[in-house]
Amino acid sequence: MIQSKNIDFYYSDFHALKGISMEMEAHTVTAFIGPSGCGKSTFLRLFNRMNDLIPGTRLTGECIVDGRDIYARGVNVDELRKQVGMVFQKPNPFPKSIFENVAYGLRVNGVGDRKFIEQRVEESLAGAALWNEVKDKLKKSAFELSGGQQQRLCIARALAVKPSVLLMDEPASALDPISTSKIEELIHELKKDYTIVIVTHNMQQAARVSDKTGFFMLGDLVEFSDTKKMFLNPDKEQTQNYITGRFG
Repeated sequence: MIQSKNIDFYYSDFHALKGISMEMEAHTVTAFIGPSGCGKSTFLRLFNRMNDLIPGTRLTGECIVDGRDIYARGVNVDELRKQVGMVFQKPNPFPKSIFENVAYGLRVNGVGDRKFIEQRVEESLAGAALWNEVKDKLKKSAFELSGGQQQRLCIARALAVKPSVLLMDEPASALDPISTSKIEELIHELKKDYTIVIVTHNMQQAARVSDKTGFFMLGDLVEFSDTKKMFLNPDKEQTQNYITGRFG
């Protein structure tokens, strides 16, 4: 379960998010849509505190993951980022072997048991629908994989430390249609075990993969509802105009 309560977020003097309240249920896919610069990626990054890395930012309100405010005093951000995995717009494998890319998070967290690492690497690659394609070339460089395979490798890397939440910031925008379709199939499979939040510019993708959709505009959450309802019968005229391509 993920919740936000009256979130306001600022980049210095710029008011990027305005009073955002939302509840995302466990084992569902929530999509954020809206034009560039509307705040959807900023909002996504709040849930693993990636925005902490940007100087001059300020947050008010509560971000709750599994019942606790992740911005409360005493929260260990490294532990939080194990619990809340992140997949970025462009595949960003490390300059290491396929095996070591997936094992990296485990090693950083002090896991030294070779058998356990091997088991988690296989499970994670299988979970990312990549094991059968790479099982015979685990020692090869991750850069030898195609773009779509690299993105699934990055998903496997996030899965290796057993998060409960997976954040995806336009995970298929740099990929061809076949790779995009594989990522979308994977999202359907992964929601059995993870709560997934995805930012996408592609409204057809939001309609295909998500259970609920939030429409952002200029830092406001204009509408948040079941995906089917939003695309067939939105409550707000602004949403209707965006979905039908009249603006944005």
